[in-house]
Amino acid sequence: MTPSIYSLFVLGAILTCILTPFVRYLAVQKGFVDCPQRARKVHKQATPRLGGAAILISFLSVMCLAGVSVLQVREILWGNNPILGFILLGSLGIFAIGFLDDLARLAPKTKLLGEFMVAGLVVWGANLSFTEIQFLGLGSVTIPAWLGIGLATFWIVGMANAVNLIDGLDGLASGITLAGLVSVSVVGYLGGITSVTWMSTLLIGCLLGFLVYNSRPASIFLGDCGSLTLGYLAGCLTLLASFREGGVLDGIFPVLAFALPILDCVFAIFRRTMRGRSPFSPDMEHFHHRLMAKGLSHGKAVLAMWAMAGSCSLVAIAAAFGKGDQLFAVFVFFGMGGFILLRYLGYFRFEFFGEGLSTLMDDRKSTKSVEQSVKEAEQLVANSVDLETLEDCLSKAAEGMQFQQATIRLFHDEGRLGSDLNFENPSVGKVITWRDQEQSGYFSRDKEFVVEFPISGRNFAYGSVQYRFMNGRSSLSVQDEVLLERIHDSISNLAGRLRKQDFLIS
Repeated sequence: MTPSIYSLFVLGAILTCILTPFVRYLAVQKGFVDCPQRARKVHKQATPRLGGAAILISFLSVMCLAGVSVLQVREILWGNNPILGFILLGSLGIFAIGFLDDLARLAPKTKLLGEFMVAGLVVWGANLSFTEIQFLGLGSVTIPAWLGIGLATFWIVGMANAVNLIDGLDGLASGITLAGLVSVSVVGYLGGITSVTWMSTLLIGCLLGFLVYNSRPASIFLGDCGSLTLGYLAGCLTLLASFREGGVLDGIFPVLAFALPILDCVFAIFRRTMRGRSPFSPDMEHFHHRLMAKGLSHGKAVLAMWAMAGSCSLVAIAAAFGKGDQLFAVFVFFGMGGFILLRYLGYFRFEFFGEGLSTLMDDRKSTKSVEQSVKEAEQLVANSVDLETLEDCLSKAAEGMQFQQATIRLFHDEGRLGSDLNFENPSVGKVITWRDQEQSGYFSRDKEFVVEFPISGRNFAYGSVQYRFMNGRSSLSVQDEVLLERIHDSISNLAGRLRKQDFLIS
C-alpha cells in the first residue's frame, strides 16, 4: 500500500515528537546548553539547543520512506533527475556547519564560506539557477547564466542566516518558517510542482511536532544547526516554487513568503554597518526585541510575529497567482502595512535624521576603536600556549572598554585547570590581576561599578572574571556585555585547550 502525503505528514509530526526528548537528553548530557547568563538571552533557565537534529532526522526519515514507496517522489529523490536528493545532501552539510558552530563557535567568515560552498554545489547539482526574473507580472529581466547561479546561491545562504538571526524567542524561528512553508506548499500544490508539495508538506509536519517542545515555555531550542538548516531548506523550496513556465523565476513570491526574517536581517546588517560594527556583531534591536520594548510579553511578542508571518504567507500566495492590477494592488497594500508596522517599531522616524545623523560619525569612530581593541585581545589569547598572556589581554581590552581594574580567578581540580560545572565551591588555583597604573590614590565609591562574569565551557567551569569601572557608569549596555563575552569565550577556549594538555596550576 502506497502511503499518502497526509499519512507521511502525520508520521513526521509523531516521529519528531518522539525523537525530540531523546535529543534534549543527549544535549544536556554533552553540554549543548544555552546559558541564560549571557547577554541578549531572554530565557531564565539553561536550555538544550540541538533541536534541529530531531527535525532533520525525522524529515530525512519520512522523505526516504516517500522515496521508497511513492513513484513520483522516487524519481526526484534518487532517480534520473534527483533534485530533492541534492537538496537533502546539502541539508546535511549545512547542519554540520551549524553543529560545529554550536560546538565551538566558528568564526563568521569561516561559517559563511562553508555555507556558500554547500549552497553553490546544490544550486549546480539541482539546477536551481535561472536566467530570467519576472517582477509583479509587469515584465521580466534577462541575466547571464553565471549571475543566475550566484544569485540563487546568495539567496539560499541569505535565507539560512535570516532564519538564524531571527531565532531569539521560544518557537519564533520555527513558527515563522512554518508559516512561510505553508505558502510554499500551497503554491506547489496549485502549481503542480510535486517536489515542492511533498518536501514542504512533510517539513511542516516535522516542525509541528517540534513546536510541542519549542513553543513557550521552550524545553529545547533549534540551535544554529536547526535554524541554519531550516533557513537553507526554506531557501531551496522557495526557489523551486518560484519557477514559472519557460524557466522564468518569480522574483516577488519568495521575498513575500519570508518577508519578516528577510527584513529583520537586512535592517540588522544596515544598522550594524552604519554604527561602524561588524554585520555579524549581535545586538538586541531585532523586531522581537523592539516588540518587547514596546511592552509586549515574551509570549505575546512571539504570537505577534507569528501573526505577521502568517499575513506575509497569505499575501505571497495571492501574489503568486495574481495578475496585472490585482497583483500591483496587493503589493501596494502589503507595502503600506509593512511601512506602518516598521515605523511603529522605531524605523523611519524623522528624529533619526536630526540628532541621530549628527552623532553617527562620532559613534562609528568610537565603536571601531572598541571593536579593534577587543579583537586584538582575542588574538592575543588565541595565539597563547599558556596563561601568561592573560594580563596583556586585559590591558588591551581596557583600552576600548575603559575599565580600571580586572581580576581573573581560575579554578582547579587537584591541580588540573577547571572544575566540574556542578561543583558548588570550586578551588581557586590562580589569580591574575590587571590594574590601570594611572588610576591611583583615593576615589569616590559613588563612581565605582563592579561586574563579574563566569568563564566556562560546555563541560567545565574554568573560573570567573571581575571588572571594576571607576568612571561613574552604573550599568553595562548589551553591546558592552557582548564585547566582554568575546573575551570570556577566548579565555574559555584557551582553558579548554590547556585542560586537554593536562595543564596544571597551583
